[in-house]
Formats: sequence, C-alpha cells, structure tokens
Amino acid sequence: MSNIKKVAFIGLGAMGYPMAGHLQKHGLDVCVYNRTETKAFDWVNEFGGSSAPTPAEAAVDAQVVFLCVGNDNDVRSVTVGPEGVLSTMTEGSILVDHTTTSRQLAEELEIACQELGVAFMDAPVSGGQAGAENGVLTVMMGGDKATFTRVEPVVAHFAKHAQLMGNVGSGQLTKMVNQLCIAGVLGGISEAFHFAECAGLDIAEVTRALEGGAAQSWQMTHRASTIAKREYDFGFAIDWMRKDLGFALDVAAELNLHLPLALKVDEHYAQLQAGGDGRWDTSGLIEQIRRRREQIEAAQAGALVTHTGGCHCGSVEWTIEAPAVLSSHTCNCSICEIHHYQHYIVPSSRFQITRGEDVLSLYTFGSHIAKHYFCSNCGVKSFYIPRSNPDGVSVNARCLDDATIEAIHDTPFDGRNWEKNASSLAHYSKEQ
Repeated sequence: MSNIKKVAFIGLGAMGYPMAGHLQKHGLDVCVYNRTETKAFDWVNEFGGSSAPTPAEAAVDAQVVFLCVGNDNDVRSVTVGPEGVLSTMTEGSILVDHTTTSRQLAEELEIACQELGVAFMDAPVSGGQAGAENGVLTVMMGGDKATFTRVEPVVAHFAKHAQLMGNVGSGQLTKMVNQLCIAGVLGGISEAFHFAECAGLDIAEVTRALEGGAAQSWQMTHRASTIAKREYDFGFAIDWMRKDLGFALDVAAELNLHLPLALKVDEHYAQLQAGGDGRWDTSGLIEQIRRRREQIEAAQAGALVTHTGGCHCGSVEWTIEAPAVLSSHTCNCSICEIHHYQHYIVPSSRFQITRGEDVLSLYTFGSHIAKHYFCSNCGVKSFYIPRSNPDGVSVNARCLDDATIEAIHDTPFDGRNWEKNASSLAHYSKEQ
C-alpha cells in the first residue's frame, strides 16, 4: 500500500482534468494548477481538493507532482521556469511527466531533478480522453525501478496498465512506437474506407463484416461510424499527432531509419493543418485522401498544358502534355536549380521530341532496355527510357504537382517498377 498522501497535478486539459479527479476520488489530497485558472476552480468545485495560482505553489509539500501539459516548452515553463514546480519540490519527492514530449526533454528534466534530489519519471499515456475519464489509461514509464515501485500504486488510480520500459526517455520512445502504430492503422483504414465508398459499399456494413476478423482494430471499432458521417471532433487532435510524429521522425533520423509510411501520413496531416483542420481528431486523415482524389479528377478534367524541356544548349527539345499544373516553364536539371528538379515517369504517348533528334546520343544500360539520351553538343542527358518501365519516359519537370502526375497516367503502371512512387506514380529524385 502506498504511503503517498499529498500530490499536485499540473495541467487540467482533456486528459489531466479527469486524471487528477481520479486521484482525489481515491482519497489523495490533490492540489491542482492550470494556466486558465477558472478551469482549476471548476475542478475544485467538482472534485474537492485545492488549487494554486502557480505551479510552484501547487507543488509545496507534495510527495508526487504530476504534469500533463501541451508540449516541450509548456513542460519547461511549469518545471524549470521562474514559478516552476522544481523551485519548491523537496528532496525525496517525485516528478512524473505524463506529457508526450521529446526524449531530449525527458533527459533534461532528469538532470535538473537529480541536482535537487528529486526522482523523475517520463510517463506518457495512451487511451485518449475516454481512457482518462474512465480511469483505464496505459502508461509507459521511464526511470528507475525503485521510483516506479513507489509511484505505480498512485498511477493505478487512473490507469489500467503501467509498465516500466527502461531508463528515463524510454517512456517517450515507447509512446513514439505507439503513435507510429496508430498512424499506420489510420492510414490503412482511411485508404480502405475510401476504397469501400468509391466502390459503392456502405462503411457501416463493411465495418460490421470486418470487426470479427484480423482487420479489426480500436480505430475501426470507435471511429468507423464518425468517419462515415464525416465528423472529426472526437479524441486526439491532428495538431498533437503531428507533434508526436515529429518526435518519432526526429529519433528515426538519429537512428538512420527511413519510415515512409509515417512520413506519408504526416504529410497528409500537414495538408489538413494547412487547410485549417488541425483540431480535427486523427481519423480526419481520410478527408485528405478524399480531397486528393477530387484534385486528381479535377486535373483530369482540366485543359492540357504543354511542358517543354531539353538539353543545356537548347539543341534538343521535348514536350509532354499534362493537365493542371502549379506553374509552367521550361524544365531541365541544368537550367533549373538542381535542388528543385524532380524526375517524373510519364507515358510515352504523352512525350514528343520536337527538335534535335539528330543530335541525340544514345547510351544503353545493362539489359539494353534502359536507354539514356544525351545531347552530343553539350553532353547533358535530356530524358531516358527506364529499364523497369519501357513504356514510360523519365523527364525533369518540377512544375507538376502530385494530382497532375496521377492524372497524366491514362493506365497506371503495374506497380513493379522501382521508379514509381507509391502515391504519385512518379519517381521523385531531389538533390539537396
């Protein structure tokens, strides 16, 4: 049985408010702080306990201080800031951060706490607002075993499962794994449901058919009906998911890992944010997939534009026809800035040589299927026929957007060629 009686809880958002409430209802003496003070007053009126005007005052005499705020800077403000909890916490007390943060911040806080004789654990949570309200969160904790043993009985008041993952920072790394899994699941569900509705199926009926099988997931069970209704104000916001995916992608870069699925989901979320939809819950991902289809259809219905490219000296010129574009100009890797150009594979039916066929120098590659065409006057490669897709032509055309690229293809390629980007039927080749 825990001997912890007095605690502080900093941050009364959608998660922190009910988490602190569970602690008070289980007999602990809880003092809360929230940046918007009226929220703290409301909490006291509902649960009892007390509130304080600053994090430092809330932490006075607390054996454990819990944090659940927004981001790294918010955590720094309420911990090491002028009125932060570490200015009043005493030796032997414990600081537990339930905020999802960077691993680096967790390590910073451990050092700051060690200087004061305060134990620290990073402890991000999973389960969403409903999990917090029902006291069934999952808590991923990083720190030493002795501290975990002391604090776990208290955490159990709002969690169904708390697990020590390793040293400080391990909790945040585990939460990154959690968010990568959710991103992948939502990416799959969004594409699958979009496929279903475009094929004339009813999402509710599809969900009912799939829920008893291997495709079932929490996201499918709890978000299918709202996705079908195009309602997205439930649970975890896109803004917060992008923050969390950013942490994971940063660590992936440190580890020299490439996470293409996470990058694509993050890109979709970024486009939703740019459209003002960052406060939607994460199931709103399907809207970007729906919009992308609409953009492709609009591009296919639009007027064709002729794009011109060629060699550096102008001896060779080719054109391609494409629908709507971001901008139209002569495209060539030796003329445009190198870090902007993109290789696009376009069907040979869209490609024409308008000048300089007589000065083209041919270089065949490997199997003699791949053919690279250079200008014999300046030596610059103008285009090539890829080995894995002899019916396509690779050109430099950075003025095309993703929707245009998909619209160019009257018949999609078979999917076996390495040049094809999974989402755009194009191979992007960018030099920094």
